[in-house]
Amino acid sequence: MPASHRKHDRRALASAASALAVGAAILLAPAAHATTNAEDDYINDLTAAGIDGPADSLISDGHAMCAAMASGMDPNDLSATYYKNAGSLSHAQADLAVNDAIKDLCPGG
Repeated sequence: MPASHRKHDRRALASAASALAVGAAILLAPAAHATTNAEDDYINDLTAAGIDGPADSLISDGHAMCAAMASGMDPNDLSATYYKNAGSLSHAQADLAVNDAIKDLCPGG
């Protein structure tokens, strides 16, 4: 096989491999998280309280609060921990975040 054909074959193979890699990345990429109505309510309540940030992070925090309370953590202690770790929230906002998680996200809330 002439050198020019081998060079063309390598380019075609590299191009096909690139296309396959891009296609695989698209197929394997995680789907955007679809929020539930309860999660939408939680985000709306947080927004009304002046708490903002990436929705996925806020929702994750809310579900983590529910799990912590289900494991026996006192809501007041949880609020104090959230206030301390969040950095940019007031005590009142931390209390609202916990109460809104209870109302919107926690089972039986």
